[in-house]
Amino acid sequence: MKSLKLLFCGGLVTLLGCAGSESAAKHSVNADELRARASHAYDEMEPAQSTASLQKNNAQEGASKAGAPVSVEPQVPLSDLLQEYACPNADDLRGMGVADDANAALVMAQKDIAAKIQSVMVAQTEQTRQSNVDAAGFETLTSSFESKTKVVTRLQNAQDAKVVASLNIGRKHGVVACMQRSDAARPFIKEASLLQDSVTLAIKTFEEQKHPIVKNNAFKKARELYVRLLAVEDVLHGLGVNSEKDIKPVFDAAQQKYNDFRSRYTFYYQEDNGADESREQRRAVFERISSMYPVRAAECSDGLLLKLNVSPVQCNEKSLGLSCTATLTLNGLSCDGESYFSVNGKVKGNGRYDKNEATERLNQNISNGDWFKDWTNELDKWRLE
Repeated sequence: MKSLKLLFCGGLVTLLGCAGSESAAKHSVNADELRARASHAYDEMEPAQSTASLQKNNAQEGASKAGAPVSVEPQVPLSDLLQEYACPNADDLRGMGVADDANAALVMAQKDIAAKIQSVMVAQTEQTRQSNVDAAGFETLTSSFESKTKVVTRLQNAQDAKVVASLNIGRKHGVVACMQRSDAARPFIKEASLLQDSVTLAIKTFEEQKHPIVKNNAFKKARELYVRLLAVEDVLHGLGVNSEKDIKPVFDAAQQKYNDFRSRYTFYYQEDNGADESREQRRAVFERISSMYPVRAAECSDGLLLKLNVSPVQCNEKSLGLSCTATLTLNGLSCDGESYFSVNGKVKGNGRYDKNEATERLNQNISNGDWFKDWTNELDKWRLE
C-alpha cells in the first residue's frame, strides 16, 4: 500500500510540475496511463494476499485432519472455533473439550460424548419404568440406572472416539471428537448378551428348586438382572440398536410362577402327638409363634412345615422349692418331609409351695421368656421378602 501511495503522490507532483515548468512539461506523464499502472499494481497485490490466507487455512485444515494441534490467533473464542467442526456423519455422537493441555481436552471431549449417551438413557428410562416390573423392580431399576449412569460417564470404549479437530489458543487447547453410534453401542451389546444369559440361568434355578429360600432368592436374582438388562437395552434403543434376543416373554412367565408360589407360601403348623399334660405348654408355644408369623393349621402346600414337640414336664425338688422343666423342639421341613432345621428350648418354672405353682410359672416363661429369641432368629430366615 505504501508503494501505491507513493505512486499516486508522484503522479500528482508530476502533474503540478507540468503547469509551472516548461522543462517538466517535456517529461510529462499521461494521467490515464498513470492510473492504469496503479490499478495494475493493486491487482497484483490482492491475489498474493488471498493466496497467503488460503495457504494458512489449508494448513490448519490439514493439521486438524491429522489430529495435530493448530495454533490460531486469539481473535475468536476457542469454543466458537471448535463449533465449526462437524462430525463425518450427521448422527455421530460429538464431544468437545477445552483444557490446559491436549490430553486433558481429549478426556473432556470423551466425557462430553458419554454425557450424550447418558442423555439417551435418561430419555428412554421413563418408558421402562412403565413396564410390568413390580415395586421392588422399580427400586432395582433406579439403582441400576444410577449405577449405569456412572459407567456411562467413564465411556468404556473411549478409544473409539476419533479426534476431528485439535486447536490451541495461547495456553488453552481444544478438541472435537466424534464416535459412531455403532461403536458407542458395542460395549452395551456385549453386556446385554451376558445379562440375558444370566437371567435365563437364574430363572432356570428358580423353576427347578424346591427349597423355598433358594427358590425365592433365585427369582429375586433373576429380577435384578432383568431390570439391569432393561437399563442397558434402554441405551441400545436410544442408539438405534434393537436387541437380537427378547427374553421378556420368558421373564413374564417366570414372574407369574413366582406370584403363584408366593401366594401359596406360608408356615404350616403341626403338633406331634404328646401327653395331655403338655397341652398347656403346646398351646403357649403355638400362641407365641402365631403372634409373630402367619401360621396355618392345615395340610402343607408350598410352604414351610413346622412340627412342634413338647416333652412331658419334669419336676424336681430343689432347696428353695419345686422346679419344673419342659423341653421344646421345633422342626422345620418341606411339605414333602425334607428336614431344613431344628431348634430347641429348655424352659423352667419354680414354685415354693407345690407343683401347680411351678407349672404355672413354667407356662408364663414359655409365653414370655427370652428362650424364644433363638427361634425367631431361625424363623425370620424363612420369611420371603
